[in-house]
Amino acid sequence: MSSQFALPSFVSRVVKSVVTPSVIDFWAAELGFDSRVERTVCRVVARWMETPDTVTLVLKPNSNFAGFQAGQHVNLSVEIDGIRHTRSYSFSEAPAATGLLAITIKKVPNGRVSNFLVDRVEIGDRIELGQAFGEMTFAAGAPEKIVMLAAGSGVTPLMSLLRELAQQQMPSDVVFMFWARTRTDLIFGDELVSLARQYPQLRLVQIYEHETRLEAGDLVGRPCAEHFADITDMSERTVYACGPTGFMNAVQGLVADQAQVFHAEAFTPPVFVPSSTETVRVFLKKSNKHVDLPQGMPLLDALEAQGIKPNSGCRMGICNTCACGKSGGVTRNLLTQELDVDDTASLRICVSAAVGDLTLDL
Repeated sequence: MSSQFALPSFVSRVVKSVVTPSVIDFWAAELGFDSRVERTVCRVVARWMETPDTVTLVLKPNSNFAGFQAGQHVNLSVEIDGIRHTRSYSFSEAPAATGLLAITIKKVPNGRVSNFLVDRVEIGDRIELGQAFGEMTFAAGAPEKIVMLAAGSGVTPLMSLLRELAQQQMPSDVVFMFWARTRTDLIFGDELVSLARQYPQLRLVQIYEHETRLEAGDLVGRPCAEHFADITDMSERTVYACGPTGFMNAVQGLVADQAQVFHAEAFTPPVFVPSSTETVRVFLKKSNKHVDLPQGMPLLDALEAQGIKPNSGCRMGICNTCACGKSGGVTRNLLTQELDVDDTASLRICVSAAVGDLTLDL
């Protein structure tokens, strides 16, 4: 009986080829719906300023979001003046039964996306997210003794981890060290002080670079050995560190060899200087195009300088948004300096440079 209402097979094939998930998602967006077939769209349901240049956005995602673990990151996409931009940010809350997400963003000088999110995004606006990623979590359980090292907005993933511990009544012994320019720049400052008062097993150490009104227990200056002098059991502690690249290099040099385990994530992309003035010929297979790129320069940066815009996210080799196939040639991982000769491996072009002529599946 129902078969008389079935579309002829050729009509069905035509409809399926035209009405794709991306088409449905496009019209859902045009009509103001949050639901999507494939994409994760969030509605901003609350926002507040943490500091004069830092905002927390509370987001309600649609059903496509698969969840996250405290300490993870996510690629966030917004449209600014008709152009889609994607950046990576950390969750600042721990997972909650409500399903709501919180992301805390600090303005970056000349940062198109961070300035847009802080200054222009309002309650009711929609933001698109990818799926969560990142390994700096308590997936295997929280260590018994922890040191958290944060600088600037690097506090956000660590705050997510700390809030998860607070949900569990702080089962670990935690030393939380936070470097900031002044007390005004201390993101989550009041909450950190409150948590330290509530849980004696949490010790908060605040270190300032330019603060003139210091309180008892405050330290001053950039990371140095004296800042860690009171942590006499570092060899028994797991360290979680997040901040700008310079800060990360400093704390890694100071404590990585002493700690039982050292986890580190920088939130600013490392700066790579091309190793030579030579160029290499790169063939973009899908585009059927040859380009000459500087040898030793991150492939993502070099391609963007040529006006080519591959997908990208964190620009630090973490999120894999920029990953593409390599079907010929040798590359160097700029983080580890290791050579990659595997023609079947997925290549993160934000942290890879061509050693010689190369073929990419772009």
